[in-house]
Amino acid sequence: MNTENGIKIAGMEVSDSMLIRLGWLLPLTTVVTSMTIHAFSGNARAIPFFVSESDYPGPERMVFTTGLAITGVVICILAYRLSLMVREQDSKLKRISLPFGILSGLSLSVLAFANMYDALLLHTITTVLVFVGGFIWGVSMHIMHSNVVSQTSKLRKAGLWMTGMGILTMNLSLGGYIFWKRESLDLVNPQFEILNQIQPAINIAAPAEYLLIVGLMVSLASIGRDLQKN
Repeated sequence: MNTENGIKIAGMEVSDSMLIRLGWLLPLTTVVTSMTIHAFSGNARAIPFFVSESDYPGPERMVFTTGLAITGVVICILAYRLSLMVREQDSKLKRISLPFGILSGLSLSVLAFANMYDALLLHTITTVLVFVGGFIWGVSMHIMHSNVVSQTSKLRKAGLWMTGMGILTMNLSLGGYIFWKRESLDLVNPQFEILNQIQPAINIAAPAEYLLIVGLMVSLASIGRDLQKN
């Protein structure tokens, strides 16, 4: 149920600031924890590896799936709550922001269960929707909040630049390498072997993925700072 400053769940009010904090802190903690377990358990195929590779059978999968599934729900609620705060003159941007925010959240919840080892196509689609949808949501929210606090606006802009550069670098490195090596790559091999073949590209693409994820977290956290100061 909606309240003036948040939502009420089981009689307990959760503020919008707390929702935003959950929205960036929960996925960040989830990703760092699952990747750390994956790396130190000896299950890592190579270093660096994609975040989704830590959705591997074992404790890392439990952390990955639970954390991101809950985060997806939180993002959907946040997209709705933040859409209620927009100024009347930003109503057109709201039509962009709300659908892409909800799309990003729903896709994240699906991605949490669609691991890359058993459902690669669905995983790839949901990953694109999460990253691109989250970026569009972030840009639209930045425009709507750009007049609030100049310092946080700059922080949000930096986060969005990180996200955009991460998406671009990730796709160019993977696409360019696959195109360049198209005649020698054997894409019929099992999943692990395909990833091993393109590891030189992953050496660039994986850090780019980390950059874009941190960028999204920074963008969302900056909106939380706006709310706290207002």
